[in-house]
Amino acid sequence: MTIVAISQSNYLPWKGYFQLISSADIFVFYDTVDFTKRDWRSRNKIIGPKGFQWMTIPVGSNRGKSIDEVQLPIGEWRNNHLETIRRNYAKAPFINDVLNIITPAYQDHSIETLSDFNQSLIQRICEYLGIETVFRNSSEFHLEDDRVDRLISICEQLDATIYLSAPAAKEYITNEFDHIDIGLQWMEYGPYEPYEQNVDSFSDYVSIIDTIAALGPGTRENILL
Repeated sequence: MTIVAISQSNYLPWKGYFQLISSADIFVFYDTVDFTKRDWRSRNKIIGPKGFQWMTIPVGSNRGKSIDEVQLPIGEWRNNHLETIRRNYAKAPFINDVLNIITPAYQDHSIETLSDFNQSLIQRICEYLGIETVFRNSSEFHLEDDRVDRLISICEQLDATIYLSAPAAKEYITNEFDHIDIGLQWMEYGPYEPYEQNVDSFSDYVSIIDTIAALGPGTRENILL
């Protein structure tokens, strides 16, 4: 049995993204689709002493470009984001783990595209968590025009027996998988055990670095790997 999951690369994603990756044999970065401004591809939330804080890569609108065509901007945002993380999690027990994981990606100026940068961070976090899922890119495959047919085509080219989908895709996947030899499963996230955060009401919907900063190696157990 081969389980395939497909998703766009996100910037320092939440813990559920990594639960999805770990639940699949092959994870395909779906970065040949259109980039959308003010979305998870270029921003995410962390928590600091004053509560939630957005971190956004200033890539601009990039109208008409796919995610893998978006260039990283020149400027101080790399150092600024690292400093923001360092400052907001200065008292967290595993802040050094976080910095050891992510700093090499921020300091690697040979990474020039948003897609490559996100993928570098994601794969480094997976290595820390012991996730051994195989990564592929949608650019490697022949893709159909229809939205769902593209997903099916990738699965077929990978000889998938199961397509594991995030539940948001229920908006556009209907009965297409009923007529082929690939099963459709919906990812069920959590429930995750809460831990101490600097907010009044606990939230899972922040970057996974919040969890790693608090729990370190215990993040594996927290996100049900």
